[in-house]
Amino acid sequence: MAVRWEASGIDSRRIGACLFCQEFWMELYALYEIGVARVEVKTVNVNSEAFKKNFLGAQPPIMIEEEKGATYTDNREIEGRIFHLAKEFQVPLFEKDPVVEKRIESLYRNFKLFLRAKTDYDKERRDISSIESLPPQIKTHCNRVVEQLAGIDQLLADRGTRYLLGPSMTEYDCELMPRLHHMRIIGQRLLK
Repeated sequence: MAVRWEASGIDSRRIGACLFCQEFWMELYALYEIGVARVEVKTVNVNSEAFKKNFLGAQPPIMIEEEKGATYTDNREIEGRIFHLAKEFQVPLFEKDPVVEKRIESLYRNFKLFLRAKTDYDKERRDISSIESLPPQIKTHCNRVVEQLAGIDQLLADRGTRYLLGPSMTEYDCELMPRLHHMRIIGQRLLK
């Protein structure tokens, strides 16, 4: 099966920062790794006339299965199609684990709370504030994020696996890794 993947692009060359595009791409890559799908990624300029004409204003991510003549433009449709492919080829991509779910469920939300609080606090200052200089209510948000990251690290250490559930990626890894990447990039700027 061949899949063409339209990722959000800044300028038709560089891939944008769409979490959904990154998460779905990782799920497709997990299928590619075991030979279920051949995946072609094409970054697009969503502001170009050609893109608007071809996809009637739909925004990436867009998944195209040329063999079936099917185009998926809705995130739920894309996730559903990937789910059915994984199920059809018996790939444990969507295996459930309540322990992992609990560890990762609110990490990004807690990070966004910290980000918003620290950004608002730093607006009134000339320089970026250090963690030590933050008021206690903002430090609390930071501590929650650090505790959750430590919990995820401990889970990986306890299980002794490369990924959260075992030796291969699952939806949890595909959801978590792009978020961790965003957190790393934002954190570098936020905590200079």
